[in-house]
Amino acid sequence: MPSALRANITFPTRYRFGWGRRSELVAEARAAGIHRALVVTDRGVAAQPWFPALAATLADELGAEVVDGVSTNPTEPEVLEGVAAYRAHGCDGVIAIGGGSPMDAAKVVALLAGHGAGAPGDAAAFALGGDRARGIRGDAIRPIVCVPTTSGTGSELSIGAVISDPAAKVKRTLLHAGLMPRAVVADPEVTLGLPAAVTAATGLDALTHAIEALCAPGYHPMCDAIALEAARLIVRHLPRAVATPRDGDARAQLMMAASMAAVAFQKGLGLVHAMAHPLGAATGVHHGLANAVLLPLVLDVNRDAIGDACGRLLAALDAPAGAGDPVDAVIATIRALEAEVGLPATLPAPAGDLDGACGELAALAMDERLYLATNPRKVAPVEIATIYRRAFGA
Repeated sequence: MPSALRANITFPTRYRFGWGRRSELVAEARAAGIHRALVVTDRGVAAQPWFPALAATLADELGAEVVDGVSTNPTEPEVLEGVAAYRAHGCDGVIAIGGGSPMDAAKVVALLAGHGAGAPGDAAAFALGGDRARGIRGDAIRPIVCVPTTSGTGSELSIGAVISDPAAKVKRTLLHAGLMPRAVVADPEVTLGLPAAVTAATGLDALTHAIEALCAPGYHPMCDAIALEAARLIVRHLPRAVATPRDGDARAQLMMAASMAAVAFQKGLGLVHAMAHPLGAATGVHHGLANAVLLPLVLDVNRDAIGDACGRLLAALDAPAGAGDPVDAVIATIRALEAEVGLPATLPAPAGDLDGACGELAALAMDERLYLATNPRKVAPVEIATIYRRAFGA
């Protein structure tokens, strides 16, 4: 059933939300300065029944070239293939159609293409800590327009992109205001074909963004308010979207909530993301699933610093006040939600020496300084290794 929910929003960028609004993509691309587009997507999206017609329109109107080789955890080689295609076809902008993986890959293509880059190692050079990170020029990043097809990462409204480096077995974060898309066409209709497992995992990705943002230290009442409403929408509508996948209003509410959570995490994220990134790079686990398993475990470790935030979250969720610990109540709420939507409580353990693997992952997580800087409390490597062991069911 279609949803009547519709909005034209200009915060934090031009955001066109509503059922069927992918029909406006050509106009939005032209308004963003794109006249010959590289479309970045993945094979799952390209196989959706609505995609061929949209791709044909983009080819006719914008001479669009489609690259669809982006994987679940996009890699630098995939990005470099996109840069080569961008140049070979004389493109002047990038349209991302997909979940967080195509959107992040498209952003890095736009950055590298605009800076005369595109060789192995260039993504690392422009990532945080890289020798070219401080030299990113916003005016050089090619125009980006995003069409999200999942309700999870919120990359459509963020200034970051995350790319895997297979050789180093790490994920690299690129961050710049110029990576905010110039326009977003958010059409909930395109999410109707998402399998239940993907709907659930991406929903928990968005919920993690909202909760980690709320728990991040610092004064940012605007982000806090958005995080609380995003969490409320996700907890309320995710079970409906999983149980009744063609519920238009549930799909629409989730898409809006995911975008809101991305705005909220301008305040910061935390240990869940610091741990999920190396886990995804090392094992290939879906980012949303990694977040889902790690979130309750990290809340438990952070409990001494997040009691107030959890109390506010419970109030937003209309949960019974009770006399118990608010952190325990939030953890119970998350675990109940995850069970309801069919997500596991643990991940498959890696083969071989589990303690050694967890120690290596903990060392990589300690290098995720961007996320650890806004975790509510400092954590030691041994604590992180213990959380990994619990995530693997040990």
